[in-house]
Amino acid sequence: MTDDISSAVREFSGGLFRLVYRIVGDREQAMDLTQDVFVKVLLQPGRLRDRTRLRPYLFRSAYNTALNFKRDLSRREAKAEWLRQELAPANPGRPDLLLESEETAARLNEALGSLADRQREALALRFFSELTIAEIAAAMLISQASVRVHIARGLQNLKKQLDSVPGKEET
Repeated sequence: MTDDISSAVREFSGGLFRLVYRIVGDREQAMDLTQDVFVKVLLQPGRLRDRTRLRPYLFRSAYNTALNFKRDLSRREAKAEWLRQELAPANPGRPDLLLESEETAARLNEALGSLADRQREALALRFFSELTIAEIAAAMLISQASVRVHIARGLQNLKKQLDSVPGKEET
């Protein structure tokens, strides 16, 4: 079986990598995703037996893996943009009040760390793990209404903390 795996990797890795790279546009990410495709095959050893079906399976799997990555990346970027808009300073017309992105990330991490555990968990599951309200409720063993309350209060608390920029003068 080891010979089958190594020969499949030698035979198909270049073509799979090129396909994935064309879709995702990032060399390192394409290498990781190509490796993920081979791991999927390793977890299904029967796939290696029939060489005529292996090639189409690998390329279909690589194509789907790359598209899923791109779709998930777009969702994460859209949610991050929404979160940035939601937490934007109250007076965006004053560029001197805006923080550099590294400072903003540090402040956001600090603000997240200061939230109540349930609020932080609900926000992390919603925005970083991309779970639905129902999935979060099941994971946290609370009602969907409680999840909504934790998310809303967490966002309010984050906004309050991020709006209180040190050295910011009240107008």
